[in-house]
Amino acid sequence: MLSESLAIVGKPFFEAAAQTFIGALAGYSFEKIKKRYYTSNTFDGAFDIWQRGIHCKTIQEGDRLKFYGLISPYVQLFPRDPYGNAVRWNSIYGEECKLHVTSPAEFRNLEFYSGSDQAIRTGSLNGETLVGLYNRYGYVGEGILGVAATSELKKSIPVFFDKDFWGCHAEVLGILSYCPAQHGYVAQSIFNKIGLPINVDSYREIPYVKIASIKVYKKEHEKIASLLGSSWAAKEGNDDPFLVQYGYFSNPVERTDCNKRIINSEAWDKVRVFYDSLTTPSPSISFAKCFL
Repeated sequence: MLSESLAIVGKPFFEAAAQTFIGALAGYSFEKIKKRYYTSNTFDGAFDIWQRGIHCKTIQEGDRLKFYGLISPYVQLFPRDPYGNAVRWNSIYGEECKLHVTSPAEFRNLEFYSGSDQAIRTGSLNGETLVGLYNRYGYVGEGILGVAATSELKKSIPVFFDKDFWGCHAEVLGILSYCPAQHGYVAQSIFNKIGLPINVDSYREIPYVKIASIKVYKKEHEKIASLLGSSWAAKEGNDDPFLVQYGYFSNPVERTDCNKRIINSEAWDKVRVFYDSLTTPSPSISFAKCFL
């Protein structure tokens, strides 16, 4: 686990995000769920689940669903409702925030949290795996969390745990569930401290999909998809505490360049947390090793 003595600005957020993920993993047991079946619960991408399913209340906890879209090993670091992204992002650039934020490090912490598109890749965790579910042409900040048995992923997508695998277009069957949004509580306390009148992540619970089965599209025209998001690392100290690169995970050149720019940075020797467990130069600094 991450040393208590390390001065990492985003540590409370990371710890809270980890607890959210642990809650989702702990609740995965598929056999214990009462399943309700509705043929109308078919969704075209993550936005469709959020808007038509959750906001319009056409689906509720325990309902079975079918999802068409992108399944990826890259998961949103702070899973949440993408329809709140704009309000949260605008709030940190308003005059009220500028008046109350007391340090550049504090602002960078809020900015990092509000950005919404930071990704992590954890690999398998005790027989289960966190996955991201997105629109076919996806953006990490607009997805929904999923949890799948590692054995199901290996059977349906044999390359899922390869370093170069970023995602694929698929049909997913699963059940909607909820876990506590621990990072929302941390964010609320920080926003309250600086006097921002905004109810950050007010829903307080994260919907996620307990995945039962996956069917990957095989035809060439059906396999076309993409994923955009941010690679990142957190370093010790308050001076510019995050290294962030923005690019397409689906573009191997772009993905590699983003990682290289972080790893080759002059600040790399101060990095204590790296987002990707499969490509980190040192396993000891991967997010999964530090927090999960």
